[in-house]
Amino acid sequence: MDKVKNIANKVLAWLKAAPVVKAIGIWVVLLIILAFAVDKLVMPIFSGHFASTGEVPNLEGMTQEAAEKALDEAGFKYEWLAEGRYNAQIPEGLVLVQMPAAGRTAKLGRTVKLTKSLGLREVEIPDLRGKSQKQAAISLSRAGLVQGAIVKGAHQSIPRGVVIRTIPFAGQKVRVGDTVKVVISAGVTTGNTLLPDFAGEQIDNVYAKIEKLGFRVGKIKRKKDSEGRAPGTVIETTPRHGDYLPPDTKIDFVIAD
Repeated sequence: MDKVKNIANKVLAWLKAAPVVKAIGIWVVLLIILAFAVDKLVMPIFSGHFASTGEVPNLEGMTQEAAEKALDEAGFKYEWLAEGRYNAQIPEGLVLVQMPAAGRTAKLGRTVKLTKSLGLREVEIPDLRGKSQKQAAISLSRAGLVQGAIVKGAHQSIPRGVVIRTIPFAGQKVRVGDTVKVVISAGVTTGNTLLPDFAGEQIDNVYAKIEKLGFRVGKIKRKKDSEGRAPGTVIETTPRHGDYLPPDTKIDFVIAD
């Protein structure tokens, strides 16, 4: 009988204590959930809101030393990319590109990546000897160069209208976009005289020069000039200037009316 009473008392005691145990268990679970929420949600928001940030300075056109100093003072790190880029505006060796861009807000200590300018790209003038004037223009364009003035030159073996050489010479390095003059053969010119360019001169001043060169003045045609040149100004000639002509050749003129 006493054993039964003891067991009954233990059961009653456990039942009385059960609500307390359950309450403690619930509080433990809530504390775990709260700690997880603070670690994963609240702290990132809190730390992000109060993190130290700064404005990335404008480094374009700076030397390496000046750019690194500016980033150090602003609280950022730097990394120079191995490959540079060609650019017509920013001289070689100066900062061309930066990431993040200037003016952006970034966390202090972030690495700013920098790219140096290689300056203007240089190319080698192609060898145009023996090519036609049209072929020469295409070759120069493909090389990134501009065909400049066509210069007539005498040559014993290169046929008339074929390239003799360029100015500057083939093989020299120049910058992309530079102008290259092309010397075109006028053929064998023994006994012939080069007709100069009279465009822009007054026709009255040209007569004596034509006679001195051994040519004759041919037809003179007047034309209304849209460029506003003074009446009597030479616009063009036939044959065209730059040709080697035999003595007594007639030169026709178009002049401004």
